[in-house]
Amino acid sequence: MPHFLNELRSTFESHAARPALKYHDRIVTYGQLDAEARRWAGRLQERGVEPGDRVALFTADKLPFLFAHLGVLYAGAVPLPLNPRFTREEMRYFLTDSAARMVVVGAEQRPLIESLASELAQPPLVQSDVDDSNAGLFRDVSVRADDPCLIIYSSGTTGWPKGVVHTHAGAAGSLRALQACWQMTADDVVLNVLPLFHIHGLAFATHLTWLSGGCIQIEDAFEVDRVLPAIGQSTVFMAVPPIYYRLLESPEFRVAATSWDRVRLFTCGSAPIRPEVLPELENILRHPVINRYGMTESYVITSLPLAGPWPSGSVGLPLEGIERRVIRGDGNRVEPGEVGSVLIRGPHLFREYWRKPEASKGAFTDGWFDTGDLGSLDDRGFLTLVGRKNDLIITSGYNVYPQVIERVLGECPGVKECAAFGIPDRERGERVAVAIVRSDPTLDETQLRAWCSDRLVHYQQPRTLLFVDVLPRNSLGKILRRELTANAERRAP
Repeated sequence: MPHFLNELRSTFESHAARPALKYHDRIVTYGQLDAEARRWAGRLQERGVEPGDRVALFTADKLPFLFAHLGVLYAGAVPLPLNPRFTREEMRYFLTDSAARMVVVGAEQRPLIESLASELAQPPLVQSDVDDSNAGLFRDVSVRADDPCLIIYSSGTTGWPKGVVHTHAGAAGSLRALQACWQMTADDVVLNVLPLFHIHGLAFATHLTWLSGGCIQIEDAFEVDRVLPAIGQSTVFMAVPPIYYRLLESPEFRVAATSWDRVRLFTCGSAPIRPEVLPELENILRHPVINRYGMTESYVITSLPLAGPWPSGSVGLPLEGIERRVIRGDGNRVEPGEVGSVLIRGPHLFREYWRKPEASKGAFTDGWFDTGDLGSLDDRGFLTLVGRKNDLIITSGYNVYPQVIERVLGECPGVKECAAFGIPDRERGERVAVAIVRSDPTLDETQLRAWCSDRLVHYQQPRTLLFVDVLPRNSLGKILRRELTANAERRAP
């Protein structure tokens, strides 16, 4: 049975002299990374952290985050990465729900945690992310393949987030399947500009690179001026749509990309690139953008194959070990092109929702996990997503998929980007609304309605058009439709 920690430590040992991480001017070899992990594990053990304990990582500083994260794993405990921008009440919930034994904090986050700890029934230990005190002697521990190796909280789109528990076996199996799909090797240098508290930046980018024996190049955040030369030094660039859109807005991007002869793979997660800009982007990159589909509960589910084909808008085929099907409401499989619920099954899925047995049990039906996504298959089995079930707009009995509206309006001259969502309506149940960011300030409702009238059937045509300066997004660029709906309702007469 695969075992994430054992395979990670084996890679560290066999690649001890090779670079594992680049951060600014610092290069950390695998041997040095192993030493940092042992030092951190010894410190945690000295302070009472035991195997199975949850250790929250609450710091914006990426290098200490990664060292501490590895130390937690080496100590047999369970890392719990958290967004360093979480508020006091959010942290109250996460620390209470997880019963974290310790919180590793950055200097900026420490006052919040220290003031909050005394209010908790089980106050956690507080550990600085840059503590240079003498570490205790690292004691090797036995960790089973079915033990938890990571808890990441879901996005909480339908209430408070749930802690998603992954095991060492599940994580290793998922990442090995992704390694094979993307042909990752020790020769790869992966540029990571993503947040590490999310499964994309932590597992798909960092863990995958280390299991492959490659080198991860860490940037504090996405900044065009720093990232352009960094991409040219890499072989793999993993990003989300807003990053690619910002690159397209930079005149320097087109010039810099002409010299990117080393890059072999550009990937995109969170959502597919908008179809109206994809051809221009791929022409500049001189490579296809490999869309993939993943989620907190399952790691990566599907990916476009490196050698093609690359159907526009598709997120590809299932990875090895993943079964996927798309079904109607009656449980039967859809026909090609028909939209249905996306279900997945396989040994790589999460083990449970932390301390939520009923939610864990209800998430699976005969071993199948309902992703909450809607999609369709083509005749070759390639999956295309059309949105979340919760985002589906039902107006006068008709199903309206936001991505259909966004694809049409996104092609309208003067529209920079847009997001479709539903607003409660007494007569129709919901009415279609669209928030629009303009690239041409003269674009008005009359032009937009004329554009839609020729391209959308009557029930798909938006009844409410809102011009906004920016679309609300989460840390990985996903549009917050609930926030748009709430704002639209407040603005309604």
